[in-house]
Amino acid sequence: MNKEINNKKIPMAEKTGAKKILKDNPAVHDDDRADKLKLYSIGSVVILIVIIILANVLFDKALGKALTFDFSDAGQNSISQASEDFIDSLPADTRIRIVGLFTRPDNVAGTPYQYIVPLLDDYVKKSDGKITVDYVNINEQPTIISQLDPANAYDLSSKSDTYVVEYNGKIKIVDPINCYTYDESLSQYYGKYVVIGNNTEFTFTNAMFVLTNNSAFKAYIVTGLKEDGNAGITKILDSMAIDVQELPVSETFAVPDDCDLLILNGPNNDISEKVYVAMSDYLKKGGKMFIAVNYSLDNVSVRFDRLNALLNQVNINIDPALISENDPGYQLSGSAIDSTVTAAELFNNYANIPYLHSTYARSVRKIDSSNSGIKTYPVLCTSKKATLFEVDSQGNIMDTGSSAEGQYNVAMYSVGSGDDPSKVFVFGTLNFSSDEYIASYGLNDINMDFFRSCIRELSSSKTVTALSISTKNVDNFSLASDKSTTSHSTAVLIVFLIVIPVLLIAAAVIVYSKRKNL
Repeated sequence: MNKEINNKKIPMAEKTGAKKILKDNPAVHDDDRADKLKLYSIGSVVILIVIIILANVLFDKALGKALTFDFSDAGQNSISQASEDFIDSLPADTRIRIVGLFTRPDNVAGTPYQYIVPLLDDYVKKSDGKITVDYVNINEQPTIISQLDPANAYDLSSKSDTYVVEYNGKIKIVDPINCYTYDESLSQYYGKYVVIGNNTEFTFTNAMFVLTNNSAFKAYIVTGLKEDGNAGITKILDSMAIDVQELPVSETFAVPDDCDLLILNGPNNDISEKVYVAMSDYLKKGGKMFIAVNYSLDNVSVRFDRLNALLNQVNINIDPALISENDPGYQLSGSAIDSTVTAAELFNNYANIPYLHSTYARSVRKIDSSNSGIKTYPVLCTSKKATLFEVDSQGNIMDTGSSAEGQYNVAMYSVGSGDDPSKVFVFGTLNFSSDEYIASYGLNDINMDFFRSCIRELSSSKTVTALSISTKNVDNFSLASDKSTTSHSTAVLIVFLIVIPVLLIAAAVIVYSKRKNL
């Protein structure tokens, strides 16, 4: 019986009815719908992933710079438009190599490299292969020294923890500690560097600028006269495409034949007879000089007799007296020795404003001389109510009689005659060239602009240009560990390019799962 039933043929009408029953069955419809939703969800996820990848690639190519964000204070980790324009102006085959002579630190927070490492990464990112940055520990790979400096002219073995910028066999050394300006008084008080300005971009961009522009202008800074230091003006001269070298005083002192500019910056001792003779010969041959002194307890007893004998040849003399500014309108914080001075008519375009800052200034004056071929001009002047006085080595005012009230010169300029005449700037204050002033007020101070203009005048026979890049403020005045560094930028990158896309994909999967069970 069962066999008969199993073998029994189902009529055609009954088969058709079965199909109709299956077709009208809701369970079958649900399975169909689930399959379609599955394909739709998978396809949506795939399309989303493709869109994200393509969008990242296209955005990076078309809008890479516009969509790059620097979350650090004052844009510490990004180069400015001036640096980008300079890099873009370089030929496509330019190859500039920056080498850190140490192992790249894993954590730069709170170190001098805090604002350097991420900024150098930005140079590489925006240079289209023109700039590379490597870190090579000279103790582990000593051959790097001979690669960068085959003649051992820079003694790189003693300069670990510094950077070397190299282009076509020429190098510039950048010490990280010189990439910042500091508050000198606070640094001494706290016993550590207190940073007030970040000059990393200024330093590296202008080092590259100098190397790629084949500067032929050379300056020598005379040392060994108990001066306080020349790091500040060296940095400025470097940025102006001037090759700078120290020239120590000695019994065999001589001005090198390739000297285009000779500088005496803040000597606290007079020059020797040998130095006087060499400098005198240099001036007679059309030499260019920048001389700056001040009036301090370190040099109140120094009359600068030989230095004045040299300057008398160009009709200038430095007086052994301190300028007292008695006009309240010129005084700064009510101080008679910390005041404003005005640029004389011929020099009032040397800076954006003709009002400059002078402190502990000596009087610089013109002398009567038979050198009729020499023209002498005032550069910086006091008010008409200034006087002069002298102090002893303890700072007590000496009873030498009060000078007449009047206008005195804080700086003067002398120029000779002929096609390539001698030129000399003489400043009675160090507010334009001392390390202390530059560290306190930065490389973009109005006095620094004026100083650069003076150097341009002295070097006018050989054009000297520079890139103007502003100092970046460091808001909390220290190398602190809470500033944004590369890790912060990496975190943001991970959020936008990984976390958010993963969350979108997860959302798609969840939606699919929910709808599948409807």
